[in-house]
Amino acid sequence: MNNVIEKTDQLIDAIQSSNEYLQYQMLQKAISKDQDIYNRLNDYRRRNFEIQMNEQANAVDEQENLSREYADVLNRSEIKDFLVAEQRYIKMLRRVNKKLDSQFHVNIDFLE
Repeated sequence: MNNVIEKTDQLIDAIQSSNEYLQYQMLQKAISKDQDIYNRLNDYRRRNFEIQMNEQANAVDEQENLSREYADVLNRSEIKDFLVAEQRYIKMLRRVNKKLDSQFHVNIDFLE
């Protein structure tokens, strides 16, 4: 078990020193200095997430309307850079999780 914990710590260190994570952290820190913009960005991110999770038929229209509503924020170059960095970071984490998930299985047949 100690070896697994040690390797997990190494994975954490590798993620924290990755370009994806460092870029994401740097850009988040920079944009958070302007609290008004940062709050509007987070409102956008929250509402966008809610639209994606609802799986409604008109989700595309809702996202387009949301993008128009927050165009003043989304058109800023530092916000665009941050959102791209966030996508890259999340994609890296998903790939790690997918790889782990594909190798380890827990029998959950009892839930059926």
